Amino acid sequence: MPIKKAIELLSANGFKLHGSFSDLWFQEVNNPEAVWVTCYNNKVGDQINKNMTWDNNTRPSYLGTAGGSNQPTWEIAQAFPMKNGRNIDEKGSGYDPQLFYKNRDPRFNQTIAFNGATWAINGNTNYRLWTYFVNNKTVEQKATNTGFYCRKAIDPNLAPGAVANAGTDWIEMRYAEVMLNFAEAACGVNKLDEAYAQLTALRKRAGIEPGADGYYGLNPNMTRTQMFEAILHERQVELAFEGKRFYDLRRWKKFETVLNGKSRNGVTINLKTTGITPEDFAARRDGMNLDSVYKNYFEIVPKKLDTKYLVNWKPEYYFFAIPQQALTNNPRLEQNIGWPSGTFDPLK
Repeated sequence: MPIKKAIELLSANGFKLHGSFSDLWFQEVNNPEAVWVTCYNNKVGDQINKNMTWDNNTRPSYLGTAGGSNQPTWEIAQAFPMKNGRNIDEKGSGYDPQLFYKNRDPRFNQTIAFNGATWAINGNTNYRLWTYFVNNKTVEQKATNTGFYCRKAIDPNLAPGAVANAGTDWIEMRYAEVMLNFAEAACGVNKLDEAYAQLTALRKRAGIEPGADGYYGLNPNMTRTQMFEAILHERQVELAFEGKRFYDLRRWKKFETVLNGKSRNGVTINLKTTGITPEDFAARRDGMNLDSVYKNYFEIVPKKLDTKYLVNWKPEYYFFAIPQQALTNNPRLEQNIGWPSGTFDPLK
């Protein structure tokens, strides 16, 4: 089915963007954005339970309810634009490296939990997350490696005892993704006005400022090539932690240009103890202004996570080798090119 026909069919049947980027995961009945869903329940018992593990695996370990996995890197934290829609390295963005969280695209705070963030979790609407270090020692137990946690699709109303058996459904495909697919197809046939319409609608829902020109921080004069990159970037941000990025880079064969020669990075945030003791800061921190805390008491230090190897994606990885046993069982099969004795080109 052509993608335009697909989005028209979905729209005609009531599908649209949910009113809230952060809450769309928790409306399980008549959710207008949920196109394709894996259903879970909160039952216990071998024969009846189908529990959703995302919540249990992702929450901070030291809360005693989870495993602390799926930690965002510094790279994804920097990928989110500012509230004015400009990328952080773009002129006029207003980005302050010391206050990296300030005036960002609202999806940043709804996707990433950072040191000092207020995070409604375990039924506590005023919980403050602290991941800083004092004299090279973390204030957390089982600390995050990257300095961040993922808060996307983490149900703030789950009681600690319910996390292990969470029943939140997982949305495999959202209407937002269909819009991005449509934007990509429109860009492919040089209908940039239709691509712009999808991106601006997503940014409007996110809470990005429209700007005087109504383009929500997007360059209003993009070429087709620039629009394609803007769509991939929007996918990276909008669909972060939904299992899409790997396949975006794979289908457009961009691993070599985007990732090769690079490593993953995080941050270590150190408490500067000049003028305040660690004990005094710990007692006062929850009531302190976050901007003031970062300006006066925190030092942000980059942290390289991959110290032994850099990313080295090879062309043959786009199509993995067919197992030798399969080749032996079926002499008509050809091995993919790039692998020993490979003669088959999957793209031809």
